[in-house]
Amino acid sequence: MGNQIFISYRRKDGFYPAYLLYKELIAENFSVFFDLKSLRSGTFPDIIRQNIDDCTDFVLIVSDSTFSERIFDEDDWVRKELSLALKLNKNVVPVFVNGSIPDNLPEDIAAIKGRNGLQQIDPNLISENYKKLIDERLVSKPQEKAFSWKMRRSSAYDVNYGDEKARLAIQSQNSYSSDMDVLSHYGGGLVLDVGSAFGTVTISRFNDSKYTKVFGIDRDEKCVDYANANSPEKFEFFVMDIEADDFRAKMDEFMRERGIKGFDVVFSSLVLHHLKDPEHVLRNLKRLLVKGGKIILRGSDDGTKLAYPDPRMLMKTIIDKTLACPNTSDRLNGRKLYNWLSEAGFSDISIFSFMRDTSQMDMDEREDLFRESFSYRVNYFRKDWEAHPGDSDKFHAFDEMETLLAMFENEFMKESFWYAEYDYIGVGER
Repeated sequence: MGNQIFISYRRKDGFYPAYLLYKELIAENFSVFFDLKSLRSGTFPDIIRQNIDDCTDFVLIVSDSTFSERIFDEDDWVRKELSLALKLNKNVVPVFVNGSIPDNLPEDIAAIKGRNGLQQIDPNLISENYKKLIDERLVSKPQEKAFSWKMRRSSAYDVNYGDEKARLAIQSQNSYSSDMDVLSHYGGGLVLDVGSAFGTVTISRFNDSKYTKVFGIDRDEKCVDYANANSPEKFEFFVMDIEADDFRAKMDEFMRERGIKGFDVVFSSLVLHHLKDPEHVLRNLKRLLVKGGKIILRGSDDGTKLAYPDPRMLMKTIIDKTLACPNTSDRLNGRKLYNWLSEAGFSDISIFSFMRDTSQMDMDEREDLFRESFSYRVNYFRKDWEAHPGDSDKFHAFDEMETLLAMFENEFMKESFWYAEYDYIGVGER
């Protein structure tokens, strides 16, 4: 059985919104054909023809360059895909992303002009508005609806990979003041740190006497062993996978054995964006809090990053390629914290934001910030290639990212270069 939806797009400026749309549709159990690899060479590939022939709905991302002069070339791939879809009477749905459909089109694709579509301006809003495709019946519903959290995959993040331990130490130091600023507004008591890794953040944030006992949980046994061997007496760390089906049962047993009725604070730093379904995890964590207890979540968002000058658009290219890499984490998670907390049933929600920029940084501080925010990204590509060592496309993607990062680091270290980013901390109450 073929894919239900075929996504067509122009690579120049349509890849990013097409990829966001693909991720959301897959998470909702749609069967989608999306050209992640390059099929844009040689003769018209049979696989393209077959997938358009099999699809029910043909979604065209209409960006600025979609109907450029290239569309008048009979060998243009976007034209070939659209022409075939119209010829086969597929349900052709334009999704407008900073683009429009002109009047003077070649005859074989002129029918696109009258098709009902999804009006869209900002490509970053694809993730929020894709459901209109279903709600407005622009595409057919999937035959079998599954819970989206079961369809999502965890990211390929590995705390023990490369120099991640050193990078996490830098990250802990760089975010210390923002974390402590938020924590100062709330009381102490019994604490659970979710995704405690090596315990660096846990110990530095909760060593104050107002916190009576602090537990950390992490799915990585090496991290837990290290944390227990290097922490003060009131800290204890345990192996626990918050995505496991039996997490709730194991936590109930964990708390019962220790006489814990509930935690006063549940803290989690940069963990949710690695998970299949953050809302599902947050609902489980909510049960662990006492009435009136607080959950405190730190997130980040690639959409808040600014750089100038960057004439070669290195930062945007690096971010876009990171988003497209298989099994990468959700790099746009900061903007979602309020919604996640609300959907999970928390009340009295607050979002704190903290900007960091290079204007007052020396060279060492710039280097640390670059390592924290960018250098790790090559790991996603390296791991993807290592999992498919014979795939030349995977190697070239890794090699390209390594080169891009080296070029961007060179710009980053110039005194005339300015960079800024925001961290977000969400707080909710049970």
